[in-house]
Amino acid sequence: MRVSNSRQADLVLRNGKIVTMDAAATVVDAVAVAGDRILATGARSDVESLIGEETEVIDLQGRVALPGFIDTHVHIDCTATHTKLAASCHIPPVDYVAVSGSVGSRDAILDSVKAHAQQTPKGQWIIGQGRFILETDGNSPTRRQLDEAAPDHPVMIRYSAHAQLLNSRALEAVGISRDAPSQAELDAVAPAARIRRDPASGEPTGVVNECVDWVLGMRNPWPDEALKGAIEATCREAVGFGVTGVHEFVSWPASARIYQELHRAGELPLRVQLCPCIWGLYQSADLDSLVNLGIQTGFGNDWLKFGSVKIFVDGEGRDEQGVAREWPRIEQDRLNDLVLAAHRGGIRVMMHATSREGQGMAIEAVEAALKAVPRSDHRHRIEHFAGDYWPEGLERLKRAGIIPVPTPYSSLGWFGDAWLDASQPGDKAVPYRSLVDGGFMPPGNSDCMGTEPEALNPWWSIWCVVARKTRSGRTICPEEGLGVMDAIRLYTTHSAYAGFEEALKGSIEPGKLADLIVLSEDPFEIPPDGLKEVRVVKTLIGGKLVHAMDP
Repeated sequence: MRVSNSRQADLVLRNGKIVTMDAAATVVDAVAVAGDRILATGARSDVESLIGEETEVIDLQGRVALPGFIDTHVHIDCTATHTKLAASCHIPPVDYVAVSGSVGSRDAILDSVKAHAQQTPKGQWIIGQGRFILETDGNSPTRRQLDEAAPDHPVMIRYSAHAQLLNSRALEAVGISRDAPSQAELDAVAPAARIRRDPASGEPTGVVNECVDWVLGMRNPWPDEALKGAIEATCREAVGFGVTGVHEFVSWPASARIYQELHRAGELPLRVQLCPCIWGLYQSADLDSLVNLGIQTGFGNDWLKFGSVKIFVDGEGRDEQGVAREWPRIEQDRLNDLVLAAHRGGIRVMMHATSREGQGMAIEAVEAALKAVPRSDHRHRIEHFAGDYWPEGLERLKRAGIIPVPTPYSSLGWFGDAWLDASQPGDKAVPYRSLVDGGFMPPGNSDCMGTEPEALNPWWSIWCVVARKTRSGRTICPEEGLGVMDAIRLYTTHSAYAGFEEALKGSIEPGKLADLIVLSEDPFEIPPDGLKEVRVVKTLIGGKLVHAMDP
Protein backbone atom coordinates (compact mmCIF):
# COMPACT_ATOMS: atom_id res chain seq x y z
CA MET A 1 0.00 0.00 0.00
CA ARG A 2 1.15 3.53 -0.76
CA VAL A 3 -0.01 6.16 1.72
CA SER A 4 0.64 9.83 2.49
CA ASN A 5 0.99 11.32 5.98
CA SER A 6 -2.64 11.48 7.15
CA ARG A 7 -4.25 8.32 8.57
CA GLN A 8 -7.96 9.12 8.21
CA ALA A 9 -9.86 8.97 4.91
CA ASP A 10 -12.81 11.17 4.02
CA LEU A 11 -13.62 8.98 1.02
CA VAL A 12 -12.72 5.46 -0.06
CA LEU A 13 -13.39 3.91 -3.47
CA ARG A 14 -12.96 0.14 -3.38
CA ASN A 15 -13.75 -3.09 -5.16
CA GLY A 16 -12.69 -1.73 -8.53
CA LYS A 17 -10.06 -1.86 -11.21
CA ILE A 18 -8.24 1.37 -10.44
CA VAL A 19 -5.70 2.04 -13.17
CA THR A 20 -3.37 4.52 -11.51
CA MET A 21 -1.49 5.53 -14.67
CA ASP A 22 1.70 5.79 -12.66
CA ALA A 23 4.99 4.98 -14.39
CA ALA A 24 4.41 1.24 -13.94
CA ALA A 25 0.71 1.40 -14.91
CA THR A 26 -0.13 -0.11 -11.51
CA VAL A 27 -3.65 -1.43 -11.01
CA VAL A 28 -5.09 -1.44 -7.48
CA ASP A 29 -8.37 -2.40 -5.82
CA ALA A 30 -8.95 0.69 -3.70
CA VAL A 31 -8.05 4.35 -3.25
CA ALA A 32 -8.47 6.54 -0.18
CA VAL A 33 -8.95 10.32 -0.26
CA ALA A 34 -8.36 12.88 2.50
CA GLY A 35 -9.47 16.42 1.78
CA ASP A 36 -8.81 17.05 -1.90
CA ARG A 37 -5.81 14.70 -2.14
CA ILE A 38 -5.12 11.03 -2.68
CA LEU A 39 -4.30 9.53 0.70
CA ALA A 40 -3.48 5.94 -0.24
CA THR A 41 -3.77 3.33 -2.96
CA GLY A 42 -3.58 -0.43 -2.69
CA ALA A 43 -5.55 -3.55 -2.00
CA ARG A 44 -8.95 -3.28 -0.35
CA SER A 45 -7.57 -4.88 2.79
CA ASP A 46 -4.82 -2.26 2.93
CA VAL A 47 -7.23 0.66 2.75
CA GLU A 48 -9.77 -0.73 5.24
CA SER A 49 -7.75 0.62 8.17
CA LEU A 50 -8.20 4.18 6.87
CA ILE A 51 -12.00 4.02 7.04
CA GLY A 52 -13.50 5.83 10.00
CA GLU A 53 -17.04 6.50 11.18
CA GLU A 54 -17.42 9.52 8.89
CA THR A 55 -15.65 8.09 5.87
CA GLU A 56 -17.80 7.88 2.74
CA VAL A 57 -17.33 4.56 0.94
CA ILE A 58 -18.12 4.04 -2.75
CA ASP A 59 -18.33 0.47 -4.02
CA LEU A 60 -17.05 0.50 -7.61
CA GLN A 61 -18.59 -2.91 -8.25
CA GLY A 62 -15.63 -3.91 -10.38
CA ARG A 63 -15.70 -0.83 -12.58
CA VAL A 64 -12.60 0.84 -13.98
CA ALA A 65 -11.41 4.10 -12.44
CA LEU A 66 -8.86 6.42 -14.02
CA PRO A 67 -7.31 9.80 -13.28
CA GLY A 68 -9.44 12.68 -14.53
CA PHE A 69 -8.80 13.72 -18.12
CA ILE A 70 -7.12 17.03 -18.99
CA ASP A 71 -7.97 18.66 -22.33
CA THR A 72 -4.94 20.78 -23.16
CA HIS A 73 -6.32 22.59 -26.21
CA VAL A 74 -9.96 23.60 -26.09
CA HIS A 75 -12.14 26.65 -26.64
CA ILE A 76 -14.86 26.18 -24.03
CA ASP A 77 -16.28 29.68 -24.44
CA CYS A 78 -16.64 29.34 -28.23
CA THR A 79 -18.04 25.83 -27.86
CA ALA A 80 -20.49 27.26 -25.35
CA THR A 81 -21.71 30.11 -27.55
CA HIS A 82 -21.81 28.07 -30.73
CA THR A 83 -23.74 25.16 -29.22
CA LYS A 84 -25.94 26.89 -26.64
CA LEU A 85 -26.56 30.36 -28.15
CA ALA A 86 -26.01 30.25 -31.92
CA ALA A 87 -28.50 28.97 -34.47
CA SER A 88 -27.53 25.37 -35.19
CA CYS A 89 -26.62 24.61 -38.81
CA HIS A 90 -24.93 21.25 -38.15
CA ILE A 91 -25.21 18.67 -40.91
CA PRO A 92 -25.19 15.85 -39.89
CA PRO A 93 -26.77 16.40 -36.45
CA VAL A 94 -24.53 16.53 -33.40
CA ASP A 95 -24.27 13.61 -30.99
CA TYR A 96 -23.65 13.80 -27.23
CA VAL A 97 -23.43 17.58 -26.79
CA ALA A 98 -26.58 19.66 -26.40
CA VAL A 99 -27.03 22.13 -29.27
CA SER A 100 -29.77 24.61 -30.01
CA GLY A 101 -31.27 22.57 -32.84
CA SER A 102 -30.42 20.51 -35.91
CA VAL A 103 -30.93 20.82 -39.65
CA GLY A 104 -30.64 18.52 -42.63
CA SER A 105 -30.43 20.74 -45.69
CA ARG A 106 -29.78 24.22 -47.05
CA ASP A 107 -33.50 24.97 -46.97
CA ALA A 108 -33.63 23.98 -43.31
CA ILE A 109 -30.73 26.33 -42.54
CA LEU A 110 -32.53 29.18 -44.30
CA ASP A 111 -35.76 28.36 -42.46
CA SER A 112 -33.84 28.52 -39.17
CA VAL A 113 -32.37 31.91 -40.08
CA LYS A 114 -35.86 33.17 -41.00
CA ALA A 115 -37.23 31.98 -37.66
CA HIS A 116 -34.45 33.74 -35.77
CA ALA A 117 -35.08 36.91 -37.80
CA GLN A 118 -38.72 36.90 -36.73
CA GLN A 119 -37.69 36.69 -33.06
CA THR A 120 -34.72 39.10 -33.15
CA PRO A 121 -35.05 42.90 -33.14
CA LYS A 122 -34.10 44.46 -36.47
CA GLY A 123 -30.43 45.35 -36.72
CA GLN A 124 -29.25 42.77 -34.20
CA TRP A 125 -26.85 40.05 -35.30
CA ILE A 126 -27.94 36.50 -36.07
CA ILE A 127 -25.09 33.99 -35.79
CA GLY A 128 -25.31 30.40 -36.95
CA GLN A 129 -22.88 27.53 -36.42
CA GLY A 130 -22.32 24.64 -38.81
CA ARG A 131 -19.75 21.91 -39.19
CA PHE A 132 -16.63 22.94 -41.11
CA ILE A 133 -17.69 20.80 -44.09
CA LEU A 134 -20.74 23.03 -44.55
CA GLU A 135 -18.52 25.24 -46.72
CA THR A 136 -17.85 22.43 -49.20
CA ASP A 137 -20.69 19.92 -48.96
CA GLY A 138 -23.16 21.88 -51.11
CA ASN A 139 -25.53 22.79 -48.29
CA SER A 140 -24.23 26.27 -47.52
CA PRO A 141 -26.54 29.18 -48.33
CA THR A 142 -25.21 32.00 -50.46
CA ARG A 143 -24.85 35.59 -49.35
CA ARG A 144 -27.94 36.50 -51.40
CA GLN A 145 -30.03 33.70 -49.90
CA LEU A 146 -29.15 34.93 -46.41
CA ASP A 147 -30.17 38.42 -47.51
CA GLU A 148 -33.60 37.09 -48.50
CA ALA A 149 -33.99 35.10 -45.29
CA ALA A 150 -33.05 38.02 -43.01
CA PRO A 151 -33.21 41.31 -44.93
CA ASP A 152 -33.15 43.46 -41.78
CA HIS A 153 -30.40 41.65 -39.84
CA PRO A 154 -26.65 41.16 -40.16
CA VAL A 155 -26.15 37.39 -40.39
CA MET A 156 -22.99 35.31 -39.99
CA ILE A 157 -22.87 31.56 -40.57
CA ARG A 158 -19.73 30.15 -39.02
CA TYR A 159 -18.12 27.25 -40.90
CA SER A 160 -15.19 27.08 -38.48
CA ALA A 161 -12.88 29.36 -36.50
CA HIS A 162 -11.17 30.22 -39.78
CA ALA A 163 -14.06 30.67 -42.24
CA GLN A 164 -17.41 32.41 -42.04
CA LEU A 165 -20.19 33.50 -44.41
CA LEU A 166 -21.69 36.99 -43.99
CA ASN A 167 -24.80 38.43 -45.61
CA SER A 168 -24.89 41.92 -47.10
CA ARG A 169 -26.10 43.59 -43.90
CA ALA A 170 -23.22 42.00 -41.99
CA LEU A 171 -20.65 43.03 -44.61
CA GLU A 172 -21.97 46.58 -44.49
CA ALA A 173 -21.93 46.62 -40.68
CA VAL A 174 -18.23 45.71 -40.54
CA GLY A 175 -17.12 47.86 -43.46
CA ILE A 176 -16.41 45.17 -46.03
CA SER A 177 -17.13 46.18 -49.63
CA ARG A 178 -15.65 45.87 -53.09
CA ASP A 179 -12.90 48.35 -52.27
CA ALA A 180 -12.52 48.16 -48.51
CA PRO A 181 -10.87 47.44 -46.23
CA SER A 182 -7.34 47.49 -47.59
CA GLN A 183 -5.08 44.58 -46.68
CA ALA A 184 -3.06 46.93 -44.47
CA GLU A 185 -6.21 47.93 -42.60
CA LEU A 186 -7.18 44.29 -42.17
CA ASP A 187 -3.71 43.31 -40.99
CA ALA A 188 -3.74 45.95 -38.27
CA VAL A 189 -6.73 44.23 -36.65
CA ALA A 190 -6.77 40.67 -37.99
CA PRO A 191 -3.28 39.80 -39.27
CA ALA A 192 -3.28 38.16 -42.72
CA ALA A 193 -7.08 37.94 -42.87
CA ARG A 194 -8.59 37.29 -46.30
CA ILE A 195 -11.82 38.52 -47.89
CA ARG A 196 -12.99 36.33 -50.73
CA ARG A 197 -14.19 38.33 -53.72
CA ASP A 198 -15.82 37.33 -56.98
CA PRO A 199 -13.06 37.18 -59.64
CA ALA A 200 -15.27 38.86 -62.26
CA SER A 201 -17.03 41.63 -60.31
CA GLY A 202 -14.67 42.13 -57.38
CA GLU A 203 -17.65 42.08 -55.04
CA PRO A 204 -17.25 40.19 -51.75
CA THR A 205 -18.89 36.78 -51.89
CA GLY A 206 -19.60 36.94 -48.17
CA VAL A 207 -17.01 34.29 -47.30
CA VAL A 208 -14.11 35.55 -45.17
CA ASN A 209 -11.08 33.81 -43.68
CA GLU A 210 -9.36 34.65 -40.39
CA CYS A 211 -11.57 37.74 -40.07
CA VAL A 212 -13.21 37.17 -36.68
CA ASP A 213 -11.20 39.94 -35.02
CA TRP A 214 -12.25 42.36 -37.77
CA VAL A 215 -15.90 41.36 -37.44
CA LEU A 216 -16.17 41.07 -33.65
CA GLY A 217 -12.98 42.53 -32.20
CA MET A 218 -12.62 41.59 -28.53
CA ARG A 219 -16.39 41.80 -28.13
CA ASN A 220 -18.43 38.82 -27.04
CA PRO A 221 -21.43 38.98 -29.42
CA TRP A 222 -23.88 37.74 -26.77
CA PRO A 223 -24.86 39.29 -23.42
CA ASP A 224 -22.33 38.45 -20.72
CA GLU A 225 -24.92 36.70 -18.57
CA ALA A 226 -25.87 34.46 -21.50
CA LEU A 227 -22.18 33.72 -22.09
CA LYS A 228 -21.71 32.90 -18.41
CA GLY A 229 -24.57 30.43 -18.37
CA ALA A 230 -23.38 28.80 -21.58
CA ILE A 231 -19.80 28.47 -20.31
CA GLU A 232 -20.92 26.87 -17.06
CA ALA A 233 -23.23 24.45 -18.91
CA THR A 234 -20.49 23.45 -21.35
CA CYS A 235 -17.97 22.94 -18.53
CA ARG A 236 -20.47 20.60 -16.87
CA GLU A 237 -20.86 18.69 -20.13
CA ALA A 238 -17.08 18.28 -20.26
CA VAL A 239 -17.07 17.05 -16.67
CA GLY A 240 -19.67 14.48 -17.71
CA PHE A 241 -17.17 13.19 -20.26
CA GLY A 242 -14.50 12.79 -17.57
CA VAL A 243 -12.69 16.09 -18.19
CA THR A 244 -11.50 17.52 -14.87
CA GLY A 245 -9.17 20.20 -16.23
CA VAL A 246 -8.73 22.26 -19.39
CA HIS A 247 -6.27 24.60 -21.03
CA GLU A 248 -8.78 27.19 -22.21
CA PHE A 249 -8.01 29.54 -25.11
CA VAL A 250 -10.28 32.35 -23.99
CA SER A 251 -11.81 34.14 -26.96
CA TRP A 252 -12.86 37.33 -25.21
CA PRO A 253 -11.82 39.21 -22.05
CA ALA A 254 -15.37 38.62 -20.82
CA SER A 255 -14.65 34.89 -20.68
CA ALA A 256 -11.64 35.34 -18.39
CA ARG A 257 -13.77 37.47 -16.06
CA ILE A 258 -16.53 34.84 -16.08
CA TYR A 259 -14.14 32.05 -15.06
CA GLN A 260 -12.99 34.20 -12.14
CA GLU A 261 -16.58 34.95 -11.12
CA LEU A 262 -17.50 31.26 -11.23
CA HIS A 263 -14.43 30.39 -9.14
CA ARG A 264 -15.15 33.03 -6.50
CA ALA A 265 -18.73 31.82 -6.23
CA GLY A 266 -17.62 28.20 -5.86
CA GLU A 267 -19.38 27.34 -9.12
CA LEU A 268 -16.45 26.61 -11.44
CA PRO A 269 -17.16 23.03 -12.61
CA LEU A 270 -13.56 22.07 -13.50
CA ARG A 271 -9.96 23.24 -13.25
CA VAL A 272 -8.90 25.86 -15.81
CA GLN A 273 -5.65 27.19 -17.19
CA LEU A 274 -6.35 30.47 -19.02
CA CYS A 275 -4.44 30.79 -22.29
CA PRO A 276 -5.24 34.08 -24.08
CA CYS A 277 -4.24 34.76 -27.67
CA ILE A 278 -1.82 37.62 -28.30
CA TRP A 279 -1.59 37.39 -32.10
CA GLY A 280 -3.65 36.24 -35.02
CA LEU A 281 -7.17 35.19 -34.06
CA TYR A 282 -9.46 35.94 -31.13
CA GLN A 283 -6.79 38.23 -29.70
CA SER A 284 -7.79 38.82 -26.09
CA ALA A 285 -4.58 40.02 -24.43
CA ASP A 286 -1.51 42.13 -25.08
CA LEU A 287 1.84 40.47 -24.40
CA ASP A 288 3.58 43.67 -23.32
CA SER A 289 0.93 44.25 -20.65
CA LEU A 290 1.29 40.71 -19.32
CA VAL A 291 5.09 40.89 -19.25
CA ASN A 292 5.12 44.36 -17.67
CA LEU A 293 2.69 43.18 -15.00
CA GLY A 294 4.99 40.28 -14.19
CA ILE A 295 2.41 37.54 -14.77
CA GLN A 296 4.07 34.17 -15.34
CA THR A 297 2.87 30.72 -16.31
CA GLY A 298 1.42 29.00 -13.24
CA PHE A 299 0.17 32.14 -11.48
CA GLY A 300 -3.05 31.24 -9.65
CA ASN A 301 -4.20 28.16 -7.78
CA ASP A 302 -5.21 24.56 -8.38
CA TRP A 303 -8.56 25.66 -9.82
CA LEU A 304 -7.75 28.70 -11.92
CA LYS A 305 -4.36 29.80 -13.15
CA PHE A 306 -2.58 31.55 -15.99
CA GLY A 307 -1.24 28.96 -18.39
CA SER A 308 0.18 30.34 -21.61
CA VAL A 309 -0.12 32.83 -24.43
CA LYS A 310 -1.15 31.70 -27.90
CA ILE A 311 0.16 32.87 -31.25
CA PHE A 312 -1.37 32.02 -34.62
CA VAL A 313 1.66 31.60 -36.86
CA ASP A 314 -0.33 30.71 -39.97
CA GLY A 315 -3.85 30.91 -41.36
CA GLU A 316 -6.02 28.77 -43.56
CA GLY A 317 -8.90 29.05 -45.98
CA ARG A 318 -9.91 28.64 -49.59
CA ASP A 319 -9.20 30.83 -52.55
CA GLU A 320 -11.68 32.09 -55.15
CA GLN A 321 -11.51 28.71 -56.90
CA GLY A 322 -12.29 26.87 -53.66
CA VAL A 323 -8.77 25.44 -53.29
CA ALA A 324 -7.54 25.03 -49.70
CA ARG A 325 -4.59 27.26 -48.86
CA GLU A 326 -2.37 28.05 -45.87
CA TRP A 327 -0.32 31.19 -45.38
CA PRO A 328 1.82 32.93 -42.71
CA ARG A 329 0.10 35.40 -40.40
CA ILE A 330 3.26 36.90 -38.97
CA GLU A 331 6.77 37.73 -40.15
CA GLN A 332 9.63 35.70 -38.71
CA ASP A 333 11.29 38.66 -36.97
CA ARG A 334 8.04 39.66 -35.26
CA LEU A 335 7.40 36.07 -34.19
CA ASN A 336 10.92 35.81 -32.80
CA ASP A 337 10.39 39.00 -30.81
CA LEU A 338 7.12 37.78 -29.30
CA VAL A 339 8.44 34.35 -28.36
CA LEU A 340 11.61 35.81 -26.84
CA ALA A 341 9.66 38.37 -24.79
CA ALA A 342 7.35 35.67 -23.44
CA HIS A 343 10.19 33.22 -22.85
CA ARG A 344 12.28 35.81 -21.01
CA GLY A 345 9.26 36.80 -18.93
CA GLY A 346 8.52 33.22 -17.78
CA ILE A 347 5.47 32.80 -19.99
CA ARG A 348 5.01 29.56 -21.93
CA VAL A 349 4.07 29.99 -25.61
CA MET A 350 1.63 27.88 -27.62
CA MET A 351 1.87 28.43 -31.37
CA HIS A 352 -0.82 27.41 -33.84
CA ALA A 353 0.97 26.15 -36.94
CA THR A 354 -0.67 23.73 -39.38
CA SER A 355 1.58 24.27 -42.43
CA ARG A 356 5.13 23.03 -42.80
CA GLU A 357 6.22 26.64 -43.32
CA GLY A 358 4.45 27.80 -40.17
CA GLN A 359 5.85 24.95 -38.13
CA GLY A 360 9.35 25.76 -39.30
CA MET A 361 8.83 29.39 -38.30
CA ALA A 362 7.62 28.32 -34.84
CA ILE A 363 10.63 26.09 -34.27
CA GLU A 364 13.00 28.83 -35.41
CA ALA A 365 11.43 31.29 -32.97
CA VAL A 366 11.94 28.95 -30.01
CA GLU A 367 15.47 28.13 -31.11
CA ALA A 368 16.27 31.84 -31.25
CA ALA A 369 14.75 32.43 -27.80
CA LEU A 370 16.76 29.57 -26.29
CA LYS A 371 19.95 30.91 -27.82
CA ALA A 372 19.31 34.30 -26.23
CA VAL A 373 17.99 32.96 -22.89
CA PRO A 374 18.91 29.27 -22.40
CA ARG A 375 16.36 27.31 -20.35
CA SER A 376 15.72 23.59 -20.51
CA ASP A 377 12.24 23.26 -19.00
CA HIS A 378 10.22 25.89 -20.88
CA ARG A 379 7.66 23.45 -22.37
CA HIS A 380 6.77 25.72 -25.28
CA ARG A 381 4.30 24.02 -27.60
CA ILE A 382 3.38 23.88 -31.27
CA GLU A 383 -0.31 23.19 -31.70
CA HIS A 384 -1.23 20.83 -34.58
CA PHE A 385 2.38 19.77 -35.10
CA ALA A 386 2.70 16.19 -36.37
CA GLY A 387 -0.38 16.33 -38.53
CA ASP A 388 1.97 14.51 -40.87
CA TYR A 389 5.40 12.94 -40.46
CA TRP A 390 8.34 15.35 -40.65
CA PRO A 391 11.43 13.64 -39.21
CA GLU A 392 13.69 16.69 -39.52
CA GLY A 393 11.14 18.83 -37.72
CA LEU A 394 10.79 16.28 -34.94
CA GLU A 395 14.54 16.21 -34.47
CA ARG A 396 14.58 19.98 -34.09
CA LEU A 397 11.64 19.80 -31.66
CA LYS A 398 13.50 17.26 -29.58
CA ARG A 399 16.66 19.35 -29.38
CA ALA A 400 14.69 22.46 -28.45
CA GLY A 401 12.44 20.73 -25.90
CA ILE A 402 9.25 21.74 -27.71
CA ILE A 403 6.05 19.76 -27.10
CA PRO A 404 4.16 18.67 -30.26
CA VAL A 405 0.38 18.86 -29.90
CA PRO A 406 -1.40 16.99 -32.71
CA THR A 407 -5.20 17.11 -32.73
CA PRO A 408 -6.45 13.57 -33.37
CA TYR A 409 -10.20 13.97 -33.74
CA SER A 410 -10.11 16.63 -36.44
CA SER A 411 -6.92 15.44 -38.16
CA LEU A 412 -7.90 11.76 -38.26
CA GLY A 413 -11.65 11.69 -37.79
CA TRP A 414 -12.70 14.56 -40.03
CA PHE A 415 -9.73 15.45 -42.24
CA GLY A 416 -8.50 11.88 -42.52
CA ASP A 417 -10.48 11.08 -45.66
CA ALA A 418 -9.09 14.10 -47.50
CA TRP A 419 -5.59 13.14 -46.34
CA LEU A 420 -6.02 9.60 -47.64
CA ASP A 421 -7.21 10.88 -51.02
CA ALA A 422 -4.19 13.18 -51.38
CA SER A 423 -1.45 11.15 -49.68
CA GLN A 424 1.56 9.65 -51.41
CA PRO A 425 3.28 6.32 -50.65
CA GLY A 426 5.32 6.66 -47.47
CA ASP A 427 3.27 9.53 -46.05
CA LYS A 428 2.07 9.26 -42.46
CA ALA A 429 -0.81 11.09 -40.82
CA VAL A 430 -0.72 12.06 -37.13
CA PRO A 431 2.12 9.65 -36.28
CA TYR A 432 1.47 9.01 -32.59
CA ARG A 433 3.48 5.81 -32.44
CA SER A 434 6.50 7.59 -33.89
CA LEU A 435 6.05 10.43 -31.39
CA VAL A 436 5.80 8.16 -28.34
CA ASP A 437 8.63 5.90 -29.49
CA GLY A 438 10.70 9.03 -30.06
CA GLY A 439 10.31 10.09 -26.44
CA PHE A 440 7.69 12.80 -26.92
CA MET A 441 4.72 13.25 -24.58
CA PRO A 442 1.96 14.65 -26.82
CA PRO A 443 -0.92 15.79 -24.62
CA GLY A 444 -4.58 14.93 -25.12
CA ASN A 445 -6.78 17.61 -26.60
CA SER A 446 -9.96 18.23 -28.54
CA ASP A 447 -9.51 21.67 -30.14
CA CYS A 448 -13.27 21.81 -29.65
CA MET A 449 -14.68 25.18 -30.71
CA GLY A 450 -18.27 24.32 -31.47
CA THR A 451 -17.64 23.26 -35.05
CA GLU A 452 -17.48 19.56 -34.17
CA PRO A 453 -19.00 19.61 -30.66
CA GLU A 454 -18.68 15.88 -30.02
CA ALA A 455 -14.91 16.42 -29.91
CA LEU A 456 -15.48 17.68 -26.35
CA ASN A 457 -15.75 13.99 -25.43
CA PRO A 458 -12.16 12.66 -25.08
CA TRP A 459 -13.26 9.15 -25.98
CA TRP A 460 -13.73 10.23 -29.61
CA SER A 461 -10.06 11.25 -29.76
CA ILE A 462 -8.95 8.10 -27.93
CA TRP A 463 -10.93 6.06 -30.46
CA CYS A 464 -9.20 7.85 -33.35
CA VAL A 465 -5.75 7.22 -31.88
CA VAL A 466 -6.36 3.51 -31.20
CA ALA A 467 -8.67 2.46 -34.04
CA ARG A 468 -6.96 4.75 -36.59
CA LYS A 469 -10.17 5.30 -38.51
CA THR A 470 -11.81 8.28 -40.14
CA ARG A 471 -15.44 9.06 -39.37
CA SER A 472 -16.37 7.34 -42.63
CA GLY A 473 -14.67 4.14 -41.40
CA ARG A 474 -11.54 4.18 -43.56
CA THR A 475 -8.33 2.95 -41.94
CA ILE A 476 -5.57 5.55 -41.80
CA CYS A 477 -1.92 4.64 -41.08
CA PRO A 478 -2.67 1.84 -38.59
CA GLU A 479 1.05 1.41 -37.88
CA GLU A 480 0.93 4.78 -36.11
CA GLY A 481 -1.77 3.71 -33.66
CA LEU A 482 -1.40 3.43 -29.91
CA GLY A 483 -2.68 0.87 -27.47
CA VAL A 484 -5.44 1.91 -25.09
CA MET A 485 -3.04 2.48 -22.18
CA ASP A 486 -0.82 4.82 -24.19
CA ALA A 487 -3.85 6.60 -25.65
CA ILE A 488 -5.21 7.26 -22.16
CA ARG A 489 -1.80 8.58 -21.12
CA LEU A 490 -2.28 11.38 -23.65
CA TYR A 491 -5.14 12.75 -21.54
CA THR A 492 -3.57 11.99 -18.15
CA THR A 493 0.18 11.90 -17.53
CA HIS A 494 1.13 13.64 -20.78
CA SER A 495 -1.45 16.38 -20.31
CA ALA A 496 -0.37 16.95 -16.72
CA TYR A 497 3.22 17.36 -17.90
CA ALA A 498 2.18 19.78 -20.64
CA GLY A 499 0.63 21.99 -17.97
CA PHE A 500 3.58 21.85 -15.51
CA GLU A 501 1.28 19.86 -13.22
CA GLU A 502 2.78 16.37 -13.16
CA ALA A 503 3.31 16.64 -9.39
CA LEU A 504 -0.41 17.30 -8.91
CA LYS A 505 -2.33 15.50 -11.64
CA GLY A 506 -2.24 12.81 -14.27
CA SER A 507 -2.04 9.72 -12.05
CA ILE A 508 -3.69 8.30 -8.95
CA GLU A 509 -0.86 8.48 -6.42
CA PRO A 510 -0.66 9.62 -2.78
CA GLY A 511 -0.33 13.37 -2.46
CA LYS A 512 -1.86 14.19 -5.83
CA LEU A 513 -5.22 15.87 -6.35
CA ALA A 514 -8.13 13.47 -6.06
CA ASP A 515 -9.45 13.98 -9.60
CA LEU A 516 -10.88 10.62 -10.69
CA ILE A 517 -13.38 9.17 -13.13
CA VAL A 518 -15.31 5.88 -13.08
CA LEU A 519 -16.27 4.25 -16.38
CA SER A 520 -19.30 2.39 -17.65
CA GLU A 521 -17.16 -0.39 -19.10
CA ASP A 522 -13.56 -1.51 -19.25
CA PRO A 523 -11.81 0.24 -22.18
CA PHE A 524 -8.99 -2.29 -22.03
CA GLU A 525 -11.33 -5.19 -22.76
CA ILE A 526 -13.56 -3.88 -25.56
CA PRO A 527 -12.99 -3.68 -29.35
CA PRO A 528 -11.42 -0.40 -30.48
CA ASP A 529 -14.62 0.79 -32.18
CA GLY A 530 -16.35 0.62 -28.81
CA LEU A 531 -14.06 3.24 -27.27
CA LYS A 532 -16.11 6.21 -28.47
CA GLU A 533 -19.14 4.67 -26.74
CA VAL A 534 -17.50 4.53 -23.28
CA ARG A 535 -19.44 6.60 -20.74
CA VAL A 536 -18.25 8.18 -17.51
CA VAL A 537 -20.59 7.24 -14.66
CA LYS A 538 -18.82 9.27 -11.96
CA THR A 539 -16.46 12.23 -11.99
CA LEU A 540 -14.74 13.41 -8.81
CA ILE A 541 -12.71 16.61 -8.58
CA GLY A 542 -10.77 17.19 -5.40
CA GLY A 543 -12.53 14.17 -3.90
CA LYS A 544 -15.98 15.70 -4.48
CA LEU A 545 -18.56 14.00 -6.68
CA VAL A 546 -19.39 16.48 -9.45
CA HIS A 547 -21.02 14.15 -11.98
CA ALA A 548 -22.97 10.93 -11.69
CA MET A 549 -25.13 8.96 -14.09
CA ASP A 550 -26.79 5.58 -14.11
CA PRO A 551 -24.39 2.95 -15.54
